[in-house]
Amino acid sequence: MLITKTLLATLLISLITAKSSVIDSIVEKEKQHFEHSADSDHEAFLGRDHGHDFDDLSEEESKARLAALLPRVDQDGDGDIDTEELTKWIKAQIMDYIKRDAQQALPQEDTDKDGVITWEEYVTNTFGEQYLQKLAEEENDDDDDDDDDDDHPDDEDSYMRYVKRDKVRFDLADVDDDNKLTFDEFTAFLHPEEFPHMSEVVIAETMEDMDENDDGKISLAEYVGEFMDEDDDDDDDDQDWIEKEKESFKEIKDKDNDGYLDKDELAAWLIPSEVNYSEDEAKHLIEKADTNNDGVLSYEEAVEHYSIFVGSQATDYGRILHEEL
Repeated sequence: MLITKTLLATLLISLITAKSSVIDSIVEKEKQHFEHSADSDHEAFLGRDHGHDFDDLSEEESKARLAALLPRVDQDGDGDIDTEELTKWIKAQIMDYIKRDAQQALPQEDTDKDGVITWEEYVTNTFGEQYLQKLAEEENDDDDDDDDDDDHPDDEDSYMRYVKRDKVRFDLADVDDDNKLTFDEFTAFLHPEEFPHMSEVVIAETMEDMDENDDGKISLAEYVGEFMDEDDDDDDDDQDWIEKEKESFKEIKDKDNDGYLDKDELAAWLIPSEVNYSEDEAKHLIEKADTNNDGVLSYEEAVEHYSIFVGSQATDYGRILHEEL
């Protein structure tokens, strides 16, 4: 059966939004790194899906709720929050978010409700059962031509590319090689950028998405193109951080100064990105609220500068406080 271009586009959009897009996650974190907007700070401290939980609270209530949360961040209980403690907190909020995302997605993929997701279940639910057979045929003969697909070869090729790409991701996430994903494995499948053992997929998918001319490397133009927002071409803030990205490409990421990012340079940029992001955000928050410049945050400093935190990706505030209070 032929797939129309409209249907293909709809299916591809559903596929891409169903699981984490590595490149979208990278772009988001790069933008947060350079901008440090109030919204991104709040999402960091409160959790990605709770960054606006404080928006409608009074100053008094916001301060009271933040004060109740700070002991959770202060792991050693000494009354001060240092960079390491805040970094761990931010990272924990990121992991909590992706686990909740996986919890919501798993029932849709686990057809027989046995708590695990087989490759067959995933392909059937995401692409359609016919693609199991198509993938098997292509694995046996990559050059096999199907006359029925002659009208839309590009459409079919594009769609099968996502099936094959997800197979690579699935197999890497399947650490025990049993052709099915447990909850933890499924979480890594959905969000490979958060798991060290998935770094191979993160690098490969990023290279594929950025390398528009398929020459095995990323030019400055290809790199910057991923950070351009077609709807905000004239936005001064966007232009500022894009210029910073260009500078970062030339001075930091392109280590051999040949004008391109090869696989090794891409890996050097991507693999430590999550640790760097969490620590960078922690340092940024402390710097903004550390009134006495002693390098740590007292509870009093954090509460005094409450508006910095209630909207940062360090705390899934609404959920935590509902459990805590």
